[in-house]
Amino acid sequence: MTLFNKFGNMKTISIVVPTLNESKNIKYLFSNIPDFVDEIVVVDGNSTDGTRDEVIKYRNDAKIIIENRLGKGQALKTGFENASGDIVVIMDADGSHDPKELPRLLEPVLDGYDASHGSRLLPGGGSNDFSVFRKLGNRMFVSLVNYMYGSEYTDLCYGYRAFKKDAIDKMTCTSKGFEIETEQSIRVRKAGLKVKEIPSFESQRIHGNSNLNSFKDGWRILDVIVREYIKDFESKK
Repeated sequence: MTLFNKFGNMKTISIVVPTLNESKNIKYLFSNIPDFVDEIVVVDGNSTDGTRDEVIKYRNDAKIIIENRLGKGQALKTGFENASGDIVVIMDADGSHDPKELPRLLEPVLDGYDASHGSRLLPGGGSNDFSVFRKLGNRMFVSLVNYMYGSEYTDLCYGYRAFKKDAIDKMTCTSKGFEIETEQSIRVRKAGLKVKEIPSFESQRIHGNSNLNSFKDGWRILDVIVREYIKDFESKK
């Protein structure tokens, strides 16, 4: 099944899912992905818990790529390079992103936007997994990026997103870790791409522990914000 944009043009949909030892969470996500998705690209960090077997059990049509270079940013880069859809969606494998929200996430891109970002902080969004520390950090980073780049983001560090394939090429992101969403948000703005945020609800991961380290990854996010600003400043000299 293929979706059509408002001009009646056919659009194929790919989903990129980074995985690392997520076998107990695979069932929820992969058994609920809508039929209109044309391609699923799983980038697996060489899991040792049977994650890949679980993926095949629920979606034997998934394209599975083993990526030995660790980091979410690296996994997404590999996934983007191997996704063939006109629109590429990124989702986490831990059960925090609701597949039922996919039509709402895709709607802006089908209507002409270059990207749509899920936001936990818009009316209708929310989170069961937003600690006080993470929420304060996100607010600080959002304010900083909006001030530096003239954007109007409400959420910066949430990874449920959809992009036109050619928008991914224009972003040319290089981050290897969890700071990748922040770099995407900045590069989208710097490239002059049209982005729309849509409300999204983040659930707690179903099983296991997150690989995110709020303090360590917070510093990496701040580094990306400052580094991109300096790079932009020096290019204008």
